[in-house]
Amino acid sequence: MLGAEIRHEPPLFRRLGTGSNGSMLRFRSIMCGIAGIWGDRGDIWALTRTLTHRGPDDHGVFEDGSLKLGSTRLGVIDPDRAKQPMTSADGRVHLVFNGAIYNFRALRDELKDRYPFRLDSDTELILAAWQAWGTRCFERFNGMFAIAIWDGDRLILARDRFGMKPLYWTRHHGTFLFASEIKALLEEVPAIPRIEEDFAALETAAGNRTLFKGIEAFPPANFAILDRNDTDIRPREYWTLPPHWTPDSPQRSESDLVEELRSLLIDSVQARLLADVPVGLFLSGGLDSALIACIARPERVYSCHFPEGPGFEEISYAKLVAEEIGAEHTIVRPEWPEFRDQLPRIIRHLDAPVATPSPIAENALARAAKEDVKVVLGGQGADECFGGYVRYLFLQAEQELARAPQLAAYHPMARHFWGPGAFGDGADRYLWMLQRGAALPPYFEANVRRLFEREGEIVDRAGFADLSVTLPSLLTMNDRASAAEGLENRCPFLDHRIVEFAFTLPPGHKIRGLRSKHLLREAARGLVPDAIIDRNDKMGLVVPVNRWFRGPLAAWARELEEGLLRRGYGHLKRSSDRGEFDRNLYARVCLELWFREVIDQHPYT
Repeated sequence: MLGAEIRHEPPLFRRLGTGSNGSMLRFRSIMCGIAGIWGDRGDIWALTRTLTHRGPDDHGVFEDGSLKLGSTRLGVIDPDRAKQPMTSADGRVHLVFNGAIYNFRALRDELKDRYPFRLDSDTELILAAWQAWGTRCFERFNGMFAIAIWDGDRLILARDRFGMKPLYWTRHHGTFLFASEIKALLEEVPAIPRIEEDFAALETAAGNRTLFKGIEAFPPANFAILDRNDTDIRPREYWTLPPHWTPDSPQRSESDLVEELRSLLIDSVQARLLADVPVGLFLSGGLDSALIACIARPERVYSCHFPEGPGFEEISYAKLVAEEIGAEHTIVRPEWPEFRDQLPRIIRHLDAPVATPSPIAENALARAAKEDVKVVLGGQGADECFGGYVRYLFLQAEQELARAPQLAAYHPMARHFWGPGAFGDGADRYLWMLQRGAALPPYFEANVRRLFEREGEIVDRAGFADLSVTLPSLLTMNDRASAAEGLENRCPFLDHRIVEFAFTLPPGHKIRGLRSKHLLREAARGLVPDAIIDRNDKMGLVVPVNRWFRGPLAAWARELEEGLLRRGYGHLKRSSDRGEFDRNLYARVCLELWFREVIDQHPYT
């Protein structure tokens, strides 16, 4: 590692130690996220400084010639000693890492005779696993992670299977840059909006694209190796779902499946309770978070209720679960002044406009929870895995009707009433459900059709598509809303063993009799109160945005819409009669706030 150099440290940073050949590690006790620069231009301190909201504990930089790694870290496991960037015992490999490896102690035991461990840390485990197994290490990890490894003249990037931890990259004037959040990259690259294609059709960015020209998301379940002679990004997949169930698969009784699912859930929850800091839980009135709560039994749970909206039943069910497990229950009740004041800040943290108000609730919960805990559990992933979305019920019903021979002649009439794609091949209907306005981008449509080539019931294929199409953006919003307050959010349902189990189930175990999550309900029985398991009326958290936009926030929303019109984006407006929540209106408001809070703050020429 010739050419490693030591620079004078900026004020307030102190030297902690050195890597091989004088390459340098520095730390300051502040926060969590990763960043890197490989090239002759760029200020790693500027990138890491923008990520200091992601945790309050450590801040460090490693430099080796033109390669620089930065980290701000929330200390959760061995917080006093597991500092980053971290160097291997032999001084050859350097690492920055965002996330958690839940099986790190089992892997540590496996490697204890091959690596001289010094810490009780998942960060050090990654170094040992990389030196022992190379790129095969990523498939061994059970967890959520964004990883950057510097090994000799090679830079290795990797991301967890579902995109729970964010990672973005770009090139600028011959320099390669990456970071946990786009805002860090905007310290070095111009903020040029790219919204015409994706946002006009989907009201979000699709796939690995972002709404910034030249900035991409690193794909989940992939790694890439860059070296001095080739710094092109060529992601390579290290994991994919196993094949779907077939009639030739081993036959298993439902009771066996219920027992296996319950065992997997208990093990996953217990693994995600591993932390040297307090753990809480975000609790809705639904089955998913209730099941996690009844397994984990945390001391503190947090729920959100909007006094001006519907959902009294939801909060009453949340109270039932909190009482069942004896947890201290904090209920946050945001009202319109808080919504107005917090939305610009949340858009700034998201780095993107969003067409759903769910980050408002997530962030309100995080602001309450940060006073007590550093880690929270949530129910994300259960709907995709076990057939929980209402759209799955419609897809299943249409598939059953399409099979009825007496209705075959009436398919054209059904399409007239139900819209394009009805009684189609599944992909058509799924695409129609996702489309918000303009024609879908060809690359996006082609990707969805490829995902629907997977064998299985329509519910399985739609869920499989959602894992790639919609879940990553939901997880990104979830990460940002919590990270803005210095919290780590963990998702027990997204343990890859549970996901693999869910997508190899025989037919009929997700939706039965037009009732969702059949097998999950049965696995919860005996753990969760029957009143929650047997519900058929779950409505989710409803934020009364339309009521506010028609009432106390009408002038505010109108002024934001007019601002967007002046920018030349009036064509994004569509008429809607969606009742409680007009997604397009909210999307336009958020888009103008994004311009003001992000794009206008990084002017480009």
